[in-house]
This record gives sequence, structure tokens and C-alpha cells, in this order.
Amino acid sequence: MNGGEIRPWQLVASSAGRDSGQRYLVLTLCGDGFALVVDGQRRRVDRPKRKNLRHLRPLAAAAADLAERTAAGQAVSDEQVRASLDALSAQLAPEPEPENDAAGQRDPRRDGQE
Repeated sequence: MNGGEIRPWQLVASSAGRDSGQRYLVLTLCGDGFALVVDGQRRRVDRPKRKNLRHLRPLAAAAADLAERTAAGQAVSDEQVRASLDALSAQLAPEPEPENDAAGQRDPRRDGQE
């Protein structure tokens, strides 16, 4: 899987908003350009976060065990979501730290003048 297409139970990273960099599992696609995402902790299965698909970056991993459970009509718990999210995140390389933006950088002209 190349990670380019977002589908249910895929691991994604938020690329915009307050939760930028946070990893989620896609619970379902809404069909209107949005997805419902969960992390089993702050965003539980009973209260998923609605996130614009343009603000999600798909990662090359998916929770096949959770997809099988939902296909069989079984419920998925927050503990299972957390366990799958932790296992999938551990398989991937760590996220690179974001570069300092213009507001976060020091002015090189002022270095040493404080």
C-alpha cells in the first residue's frame, strides 16, 4: 500500500489545525470530503473528530484487525483503537520535527544583543 488513498481504519496524520502532527485511525469516510477519525483517547469511538480529507496525510499502514472486526459486525472499543494505533505507529519511522516558521525563528540580526 502506498498510503495515497484514505480508507477506513487507515493510519493518518493531521496536517492542519490544533492537532497538527497527531496520528489517528480513520473510522469512516463521510462522502462529503470529510472523515471521522479516532485515537481511542481524546477522540473516542463514540465521539470521533470530523476532519477535512485535505487536512489528513495518509500513512502507509492500516489496522486490518479492526477492519475485520467491523466487517464481521463486531464493535470496536477504545482500548483496541489505542492498541492498534500504538502498534502501527511503532512500525513507522518517527515523524520529522516541523521546521520553525517565521514566527518561531530568531532574527539573526539580533543574536547576541539581548
